[in-house]
Amino acid sequence: MKKIVTTLILLLGFVVSYGQVTDSTNIVVADSTYQVYTDFTHIVYIMVNNPASAYYYPKLEDKVKNNKSEMTTEECYYLYFGRLFKNKHKGLPFLASSERMDFDKAIAKGNCNKIIKSGIPLLENNPVDLTVLLHTCKCMKDKKDERWEEYNTLFTKLLDAIFSEGTGQSPETAIKIIDIEDEYIIKGVLGFVGGTEGLYMNESLPGRVFNVWSLGGQKLYFEELFFKDIEDLKLN
Repeated sequence: MKKIVTTLILLLGFVVSYGQVTDSTNIVVADSTYQVYTDFTHIVYIMVNNPASAYYYPKLEDKVKNNKSEMTTEECYYLYFGRLFKNKHKGLPFLASSERMDFDKAIAKGNCNKIIKSGIPLLENNPVDLTVLLHTCKCMKDKKDERWEEYNTLFTKLLDAIFSEGTGQSPETAIKIIDIEDEYIIKGVLGFVGGTEGLYMNESLPGRVFNVWSLGGQKLYFEELFFKDIEDLKLN
C-alpha cells in the first residue's frame, strides 16, 4: 500500500499552478562510444554513467554535497533521474533504513529539531528524497536555520527538473517520478489534493503504465519509473 505523505500546498513560497505548461527538455546524446538511444531511461543512464559527461553521477553527487546552491536545473535533472540507476533503488525510500523510519516518526510528532538533525544525514545519502527535503526545508525556515536557503534552492530546482519532463495533464506528458512518495509531494505542490486513484494503459503507449488521479473534471498523470525493467542498467 502506498504510504500517504502529508504535503504542503504553499511550501516556502514556491507554488506551481496546476495546468501550467512547461517546455519539455530535449536530451541529445552525441557520443560515438555509445549506441544512440531514444528511450528516456537509456538516455539518462548514458549521461550519468559516462565519466566524460558533465552529468557523470559521481560528479553530481560531489557537487550537491559540497555546493548545493550552485546546482543548475540541468544537473538536478540528472541527479534526480540518475538516482533511478543506483544499486538497490526500489522506489520505496521510507523502507530504506531505520534512520528514515525515525525521520517519519519525527514528522508525525512535528518535532522540527529532530527533523533537521536526522534529515541532513539522510539527504547526504539521498539528496533527491523529496519528502525528506520538503520537511527539512520547512523546519529550517521555521527555526531560522541559515542553511534553509541552499536546501530550498535545491528543492525548487529538482521540481523544475521534474516538471521539465511533463506537466501531468495527459499520459504523453505524465510526470515521471523515481520514488513512490514523490507523487504525493508533487500533488501537494500542484494543489491537487484528494481525488481518486487509478491505473491507465493505452495501446498507443505500449509497455507504459500510468497512475492517474481524478478530481472533478481534472486528471493528473504520473509515470512511476521504478517499475520499469532497468535491471540491466545499474550504477556502481
